[in-house]
Amino acid sequence: MARVSLADHMREHPQLHQAEPAKAGPFVTISRQFGCYGFSLGLLVQEILNEDASPESVWKLYHKDVLARLATDTNMAAELLEKERRSKPRLIVDFFRSLSRERIPSGYEIRNRITTIIRGLAIEGRAIIIGQGGAGATADLPNGLSIRLEAPEEWRIRQVALREGSTESQARTEVQAKEQEREYLRKIYERRHSRKPAFHLVYDCSVFTLAHIAQHIVYAMKLNGLL
Repeated sequence: MARVSLADHMREHPQLHQAEPAKAGPFVTISRQFGCYGFSLGLLVQEILNEDASPESVWKLYHKDVLARLATDTNMAAELLEKERRSKPRLIVDFFRSLSRERIPSGYEIRNRITTIIRGLAIEGRAIIIGQGGAGATADLPNGLSIRLEAPEEWRIRQVALREGSTESQARTEVQAKEQEREYLRKIYERRHSRKPAFHLVYDCSVFTLAHIAQHIVYAMKLNGLL
């Protein structure tokens, strides 16, 4: 099957642009520094929210599902899309890629399409979105709560080493490399979706447990009328 360009795919699916932002939410986005457990926190928040939820009001968690959806839409490998999403512009590579019969979308196209998917999920409501530039993509939408997880670098290095069974030296290299990569993406999203402050709530994971953070997020949602 031929690969579909993201621009063509969006033209073929106009309904992706027709949702009404005013009717968004409720939704939660969770951003995190590498080494903080954003997905685990999302699972805890989802569990609390769904304790007494009816079948029609169940909260859903989205992380790599967003990339998997895009991979299915375009008949491309999720790993390739993720690599290109994080890549910096390369003029020579992009030029020769444009001449190729197998159209590989640029990082710019991929980020645009992921933003569209995320906004659709947020507008649909009862969505917990992990990473993927979710906070920036939904910054102008009502009825949402944006969360940021941070921690001192040494704490995160120890967590990564423990999680992956590596040495602290190896974990330090990985943490620093991931942070450089994410910093590049963060600057892109901030330029396109400027909001100050960037997040509604910021937590230090070295001080609070994930269980405490999850309970506080749900309480904050109640205070803000999202539940």
